[in-house]
Amino acid sequence: MKKKLLIAAVLLGAISFANAQSVGEITKAASKASTTAVPAFDVASISNQVMGVLSPKLKLTEAQKPIVNSLVNETLNKKKNILPTMATDKAGYTSKMTASRESFIAKMKKNISPTQFDALTSLLPKSASAVTPLAKMLY
Repeated sequence: MKKKLLIAAVLLGAISFANAQSVGEITKAASKASTTAVPAFDVASISNQVMGVLSPKLKLTEAQKPIVNSLVNETLNKKKNILPTMATDKAGYTSKMTASRESFIAKMKKNISPTQFDALTSLLPKSASAVTPLAKMLY
């Protein structure tokens, strides 16, 4: 009888240990998934990349550079605030990013010449699948 009780206790302990290990693995996997769900969004880095494209392509003047840089940073900060909703509310995210994109374009139009604006429209990505700094900012 004591042997049966001892065997049952060892078996129960082994099962409990195995379950604890699998729960730990599940917890690790869940925390890893939550950290990879929303990619890191470095406003300063992307801003530098966008300005690196816009400045030479649009031939921005020294007076225009701070204005455009401010608009770029404003747009990137809006996106950073909207980004967490990407996983939970895809339609809301898309709607807010469309409004942000349109706002950026309208503000740019007011601050650059018509020739520069034509150059800007040719640079703007048509979708999020484009691999450019502007796509990172606008989609």
